[in-house]
Amino acid sequence: MAHKLLNLLALTSLAIMACSFGAEPANALSNTHHVRDGLRGHDALAKRKRSVNGKRCKVRSAPADSSTASSTDSSSVDSSSTDYTPAPTTTSTWSDSSSSTWSSTSSSAPAATSSASSSSSGSGKGCLAWPNGDQSYLGDYKTDKTGLIYTWGETAPSNAASLGFTFAPQLWGYTNENDFASTVVAGYAKYALFLNEPNESGQSNIDPTTAAGLWKQYMEPLKALGYQVGSAATSSNPNGMTWTQDFFTACNGGCNPDFVAVHWYDITADGFMTYVEQWHTAFNLPIWVTEFAYQDFNGNDQGDLATIQSFMGEVTAWMDQQDYVQYYCWFGAMLDMQNVNPLNTLMNPDGSPSDLGEQFLYSG
Repeated sequence: MAHKLLNLLALTSLAIMACSFGAEPANALSNTHHVRDGLRGHDALAKRKRSVNGKRCKVRSAPADSSTASSTDSSSVDSSSTDYTPAPTTTSTWSDSSSSTWSSTSSSAPAATSSASSSSSGSGKGCLAWPNGDQSYLGDYKTDKTGLIYTWGETAPSNAASLGFTFAPQLWGYTNENDFASTVVAGYAKYALFLNEPNESGQSNIDPTTAAGLWKQYMEPLKALGYQVGSAATSSNPNGMTWTQDFFTACNGGCNPDFVAVHWYDITADGFMTYVEQWHTAFNLPIWVTEFAYQDFNGNDQGDLATIQSFMGEVTAWMDQQDYVQYYCWFGAMLDMQNVNPLNTLMNPDGSPSDLGEQFLYSG
């Protein structure tokens, strides 16, 4: 009898162990691919740039109440991570209705300025979004087409000016707030960029009202010092337009950017052109496309190199013909493309321009 009881206990223990090692429910992984328009891991790129130049910034916590963050499940984003990851978007699907488009006649909207006009020739409109720090091969990327460089931070590569680049420092968010304030002074630069994807919980993650205060503290005073200043660059998540509308409302006429910065990741040229036109129409200001690539975050075919080259050629030719598009910065001039299709890189492993890089630098 005792022997049978022991056998019964043994079988029971085995059953319990089997249950405890059961498969994880499938829905535990269901939202992994939604980690932001992703990296925009600009945070990582900005940190990498500052590290290369030996600078350190004290990280300040973002406000707890950020109602404008993406609907992405925040539990899937590690805010301490240094990975740059553009977020999944539905860039070409948001409506151009009166409910989603900021009226350029609103008293809270910034007025267009003549100082922000540019030639439609396309020469010099190409821009480098550069996370690589000081590199001798930066010279390989300076052509008549590429006039501007930015680094997601406040400092430029040491050889950028001598190569003929115009540098645009950026107040990325809280992470470089103090360094930006102490570095970007009279005579330091001609342009300045504002927040990186504040509508995304994995990026600068700053609500419109707080952003309005930061603008008035750091950006608006630069205009009196001769700077042309750009709006926050929201992700191409449809809530980016709403965030920007709410920002200008919170500013109550006190925020006057000279141009609007936008990001875009998707796979149709028509969608790209429609998106850029919508932002120009909504705010009646010149446009800087500070990040764009042929990248789909919704599970569709990413395309081969020939497809990406065709897309690049079509949209850059179109932007060269638009007076209101001042600069456009392809993502990316780097080797580590993070969660963006690596075929979008402008760079070979040795740092020289790739075939796609040569196209961007010389013909578009």
